[in-house]
Amino acid sequence: MHPSPLHYSTMRPQAPASMVRDTKKDELRSAPWYWGNITREQAKNKLFGQPDGSFLVRDAQAKKGEYTLTLMKDGNEKLIKICQINDNYGFVEKFQFSSVVEMINHYMTNSLKMYNKTLDITLSNPIVCPFYDDAQPQGDLRLLSDAFVRCSQLLLQQEQALDQKKTSFNAIREELAEKKLHQSVFGNAENMFRNQIASIESFMSKPPVNTTGSGTGTGGAGSAQCSRQDVQHHMRENLLRMKAHLEVMHTKMELLNQDIKIRKEEEQLLERQINASKPELQELQLCKDKHIERLKGFGLTDDDLNVILEKGFDELQQNYEKASNLPHRNESLWLIKDAKRHDAEELLTGAPTGTFLIRARDAGHYALSIVCKSDIHHCIIYETESGLGFAAPYNIYPTLKKLVEHYASNSLEEHNDKLTTVLRIPVLYWMQNKQHLMEQLQEELELEKEQERLAQEAALMPPPLPPTAAASSAPIPTTRSREHHGHDSVDAAFSIETDTPPASISPSNFSTSQ
Repeated sequence: MHPSPLHYSTMRPQAPASMVRDTKKDELRSAPWYWGNITREQAKNKLFGQPDGSFLVRDAQAKKGEYTLTLMKDGNEKLIKICQINDNYGFVEKFQFSSVVEMINHYMTNSLKMYNKTLDITLSNPIVCPFYDDAQPQGDLRLLSDAFVRCSQLLLQQEQALDQKKTSFNAIREELAEKKLHQSVFGNAENMFRNQIASIESFMSKPPVNTTGSGTGTGGAGSAQCSRQDVQHHMRENLLRMKAHLEVMHTKMELLNQDIKIRKEEEQLLERQINASKPELQELQLCKDKHIERLKGFGLTDDDLNVILEKGFDELQQNYEKASNLPHRNESLWLIKDAKRHDAEELLTGAPTGTFLIRARDAGHYALSIVCKSDIHHCIIYETESGLGFAAPYNIYPTLKKLVEHYASNSLEEHNDKLTTVLRIPVLYWMQNKQHLMEQLQEELELEKEQERLAQEAALMPPPLPPTAAASSAPIPTTRSREHHGHDSVDAAFSIETDTPPASISPSNFSTSQ
């Protein structure tokens, strides 16, 4: 039985008392926002151009064992001393946190106004320190896993924040394009009103034409004078209305221009933040990749890393402990190369569902013999250049043990509907522990037998006669439909074993072995 890679996290040599590592410092060194021994000027440069709420933690230059929180607030960096007394940390007087990491995590969701009324802000945007080999945990798998989770979560948060900023940036850009169109419409309307006002004012400024010599008489001249006065009166009213409309237009135009200016500033700010976050995301991705490389150095797989991210290190540890105790890891319990088909059936007769063995075939390749619902099935395991498996494109396992370990937790049903089981019990393990396993499986076996009995009774019962009307209108089964039904049977789902595998194999079906 191979040891779990997790044992490395607990099997480190014991150091003398003076050499024991400080777990709090290990935890702090693995925190993505901890920058170690950098100067105030370097911290200032790291925070330059970052939004309010951005922060990092560095070693205090004045006193060893203390730290400095540098925070962006109102566009300026604020320095906050993190003090330590009796292994507790805090600001100035209150030392209520057992570690710097605990304190920072607290203020990532709680405002700093509890410490200082002028600092009504949370630590919302950690500035991530790039990965350095001498600053990260080396040997403890749990610490590495925790650092990997924190880095991955922070990367996800930053990516989501970047996506939100990009969405806002694009929305503002579309809004600005629409407002600039409105601005153009306002400009055209203003020019039209100004031209109309100029025309009216030009007409009104011209002297009246003398009509007394036209021979129309005194009455005609009076009427013309009266008519001109009415026209001028109407023109003055129109002029006043147009000037009033122009004034309203000016007011709306100013509001529009102010709004455009504000939105333009917001667009520029978002653009700066988006550009500033790209290097940080690259550093986080590099940090995550380094953690993955380290964890895989312990023998963890991509599936293991997904378990760590989704359920945590403890779940992974439980899975490995459970897997390390499975009899499947002992090939001698299920690999019986010299067994023939009839030998396999004799060994598996009476065994519970999921009991299996693997044997070598005279015609080449291997065969899986497995019990499912009291029936014994034989399936070819092909040995190809790409690996072992039941059918392309699943011939991917480098060894039989890897194949068995996979199907110990993944149902064979993914290949064939009739095999609703996993590789559950190696056949020799069943024979050596039959009484113990029978006690564990008693209830399951009784239920399985009851299902078989009900199935047999249902098969013996004649089918109910359909109503006359239904019978007269029911379609007559065609030869084609009967043939299709035959293809769904278990015999048709498995091709008969030949000396050479068929040229083309469907990935949804096994091949049966004789």
